[in-house]
This record gives sequence, structure tokens and C-alpha cells, in this order.
Amino acid sequence: MSEDDKIDTQDFAPDDARISVVIPSYNSAKVLPDAIESVLAQTRPADEIIIADDGSEDDTADVCEAFGDDVRYVRRENGGASSARNTGIEAATGDWLAFLDADDLWDPEKLEWQLAALAQNPEADFAITPVLARSSQDDSYHEYRWDGSLDPAVLRAELLVRNIFSGLCSSILIRRPALDAVGGFAAGKACEDRRLAIDLLRCHRALILDVSLVRQRPGPAHWTNPERHRQEMLALIADYDDLYAELDPTGRLKRRARARMYERSGMHYLENGDIRTAARDLRCAARLQPTMPNPWRVLANACLGRLKVSISQDGMGKPAGWHGLAEPR
Repeated sequence: MSEDDKIDTQDFAPDDARISVVIPSYNSAKVLPDAIESVLAQTRPADEIIIADDGSEDDTADVCEAFGDDVRYVRRENGGASSARNTGIEAATGDWLAFLDADDLWDPEKLEWQLAALAQNPEADFAITPVLARSSQDDSYHEYRWDGSLDPAVLRAELLVRNIFSGLCSSILIRRPALDAVGGFAAGKACEDRRLAIDLLRCHRALILDVSLVRQRPGPAHWTNPERHRQEMLALIADYDDLYAELDPTGRLKRRARARMYERSGMHYLENGDIRTAARDLRCAARLQPTMPNPWRVLANACLGRLKVSISQDGMGKPAGWHGLAEPR
């Protein structure tokens, strides 16, 4: 990290932080009140809550009006969640920024615990947490966390393959100058959480907490179009072509990323009932990375007529604290 890239931590100390919370919302009036209430219930209150309405056609404006002075409502033409977040950033007055998707919830201690961890790690530029994601199949929650290396090069390489920071757009608390330095969220682009983390980790320090403080719920902000998601993942791989070559000149990293893309795409097609397209993409994944077990397992079960999709996630029950600090060299 160069001297020019470093942020003066004394000017943005978490002890006296002014926190702006930005909630992007598109046709999310049914779930938005719960999200707002989870911010208002914080043991360390936010200094302002901004609802960035991305051109909704429902009752989002009325929902916000019902909260009175507790929220600020800004509206823009529909341009996607990242554009809405950037609109919220422009309206925000805080020197620390937090984000929450309209269909997600914060635990009451979320801001308090993040600020406490940042106070003990003042060199960190942003803090993220694991999340609990609710299954749409049985309403149970599964924890998504990263327990691996904190080397930024390793983290960026893994993010180029898969989303190791699921829910980042609802968990991150970040110094405003750090977010400004990478240009905010990638407007018009998908996989915005991965893109933001990849760009931040180039020269900013991440604090990864050990405790889940966010609950993700299936809702209006979640996509259900597998072809759209497939194209979005392909676009991410294309946009970071130079970084793949920089981190791994052998090409193996990019091959892993393409295999992972086809695997996830195949599973999404399968979940939406398109078995033919699912089989196509799973075969591509198996060819690119023959050691990847999931495509072979699914294809074998399909041939045997006993296909069953189940989702599990390990890593429950870790104590509160932080996993560690990822600091660029």
C-alpha cells in the first residue's frame, strides 16, 4: 500500500463515528418495514437512515412516510441496486457508511459490535460479518462464513472464483474515504458484493468478524432468473481478465472460476426445472475441473432417476470476536 492510499484513522475514529445507513429498495414495500425496524433497534443507533428508492412501483414511499423523521427518503429512476446505493451515498452525511438490503435484517448489536471491533483494530478500513441465510425450502437458517487465509491476494483470488463474503452488501461498515477511493458500487453491474470486495482489498484493510449479525431472507431483492445470473457471472470473469492473469499467469485460477460458474449455473437451472440446460452447464463444469464432485454427483443421480437437491453449510456456532485483519502489503 502506498502512502497516498492510506487513510488517516484519527480523522475517522469509530469511537465518535457518524454512521449513515443506506437501504436500497425496489418494489420491496412488504419487507422494507422489518429492515428499517432492525436498524432502529440497534443498541448503538445509526445517525441517519436513508431509503434509496430505485424507481419502485409499489407503496415504498408510503412505507417511508409512516416512519416520519426516522428515515430520509430519496428516489431515483430505476437503475439497479448498485445505482440506488450510490444515490444513497451521495445523500449521506456520515463518515462511516453501512448498507442493508431491503429484504434482510440486522441483529440489534450489529453496529455496536462492529464499532467495538474497529476501535480495537483502528487500522482497518471496513468491517464485515458472516450472515445467516434463510432457506426458501424449509425456513431454516444456514451460516455463510470465511475461515480461510487473510492474505488479500488469496482473498481476491477466491472472490474471483466464488462469493466468499456472502451478504457483504448487508454486513459492511466502511469508512467513507475507502468507499470513495474505489468509486462506490459498480453501477450497472451484477455480483456487486464480489466486485466491491475485490476492489477494496487491493489497498484497503478488512476486518472480518467471527459472529453472524445479519439475516438474509428470500424476497423481492433476490433474483430467480438463472440465465440472467449466468450472464452476470460471465461478465464478472470478463471484466477481471487482467487480474486473473496477474494473480495466476498459469490460467488455472480462471479455469476454476469458469468451472464454478458453470456449476452454479447448472444448479440454478436445475432448481428452476430446466434439466436439459442444467445438464449442459454441469457437463462444462466437469470438463473444466474434473475433480469438482458436485457436477458428477448431480449428473449421476439424474441418470439413475434419484435426483435430489439439498443445500448445506458448515461453520455454525463460532464464538463472538473477529476472524482477523486482512491487510494489503
